[in-house]
Amino acid sequence: MAARVVILGLMIHALLLAAPTANSEPRGFRATLIRREKAINYPRAAQQSYDRLSTLAARLDAAAGGTSTQTPLRADSAGGYDMEVSIGTPPQQLTAQADTGSDLVWAKCAPCTSCTPPGSPFHPMQSSSFSKMPCSDRLCMALESQNQPRCVSGDSECDYVYPYGSGDHDTEGYMGTETFTLGSDAVQGIGFGCTTRSNGNYGTGSGLVGLGRGPLSLVSQLSVGAFSYCLNPDTSMASPLLFGSMATFSGDGVQSTRLLESNDTFYRVNLKSITVGSTTTPVTGTDGVLFDSGTTFTMLTEPAYTAARTAIQTQTTSLPPAADSSRLGPCFQASDDDITNAVPSMVLHFDGADMMLPVTNYFAEVGNGVVCWVVQPSSSLSIIGNIMQTNYHIQYDLDQKMLSFQPANCNSM
Repeated sequence: MAARVVILGLMIHALLLAAPTANSEPRGFRATLIRREKAINYPRAAQQSYDRLSTLAARLDAAAGGTSTQTPLRADSAGGYDMEVSIGTPPQQLTAQADTGSDLVWAKCAPCTSCTPPGSPFHPMQSSSFSKMPCSDRLCMALESQNQPRCVSGDSECDYVYPYGSGDHDTEGYMGTETFTLGSDAVQGIGFGCTTRSNGNYGTGSGLVGLGRGPLSLVSQLSVGAFSYCLNPDTSMASPLLFGSMATFSGDGVQSTRLLESNDTFYRVNLKSITVGSTTTPVTGTDGVLFDSGTTFTMLTEPAYTAARTAIQTQTTSLPPAADSSRLGPCFQASDDDITNAVPSMVLHFDGADMMLPVTNYFAEVGNGVVCWVVQPSSSLSIIGNIMQTNYHIQYDLDQKMLSFQPANCNSM
């Protein structure tokens, strides 16, 4: 009899280990990021970057006491990344936009007849592990701190309307808890929004995975302390997204800079200067620079933008100039293969860390034998966009409040 009790106890222990909860001891998880398109539409990506900049700036203003907003979601073909994730029991495979600039995790829930566009919805009635979140839940209270929940159904259901920017971009539904499967690991008790209405262009995916610094984000709910990714420059290849003990470095070349203290969800660091060839630009302001996975192009404030642009123009002498394209420039008549040694180098100087960029991180072939500098001017804040982050393993350490990076071959991770 005693032996049977011991065996039963071991079996229960094994089952508990096989299905960890969101609040269990920190572990390592692996997910996959994929480009929403096989080729970036650069004119659309340029417009998307400006649109996103405007509401990221508004969000920072809101953190200082204004009206609360979230970052906007824009169309496909604009250079964004989706995360592959499975939700429910049995798992339903979905793709959702990965976003370091927001917190809420949400999926379009069937039938979602008021979702624009409809995407591939999650079916909560087909999952044995789905449950609605009561208003007393801490995550509903976190939404309440942003003036977002509407507990009109009493304590049994945490309803919400969650805005992204101003005007006609928002998502509406009710909060639930579910099992999320990341790679081969199932994690119970993840709070997410079950969207029944969305307004605005959210792409063709099933929703959004917030990876910001707030309590509603997937990173915070997993209690892993850190996450990292390596954005593959080959748009046809997947990129790894790593959490917890898997979000670590191996080998040499790791550099780190401190995340700036803030009350918002963003990841900001101090960019001291930029070196372009033989020219070093002045600083870009006192608010730091954002690392953002949802912005395609890098945005620089003055005086750094004009100084860097002028250095690109004056030090690129062997390539014939071309007309600027869709707010991008300077541009030159060349292919990606021609520019490696024809344009000046570019190095970002952070506090205690220098990021030496491959040429393809700041120049791109936009079509018709024309390459352009993929950096845009900003009147409000500076952003390191996802093109400039490619070819690097980038780690966000929330526990140590550090951002670290290392040159990497993303295909080998």
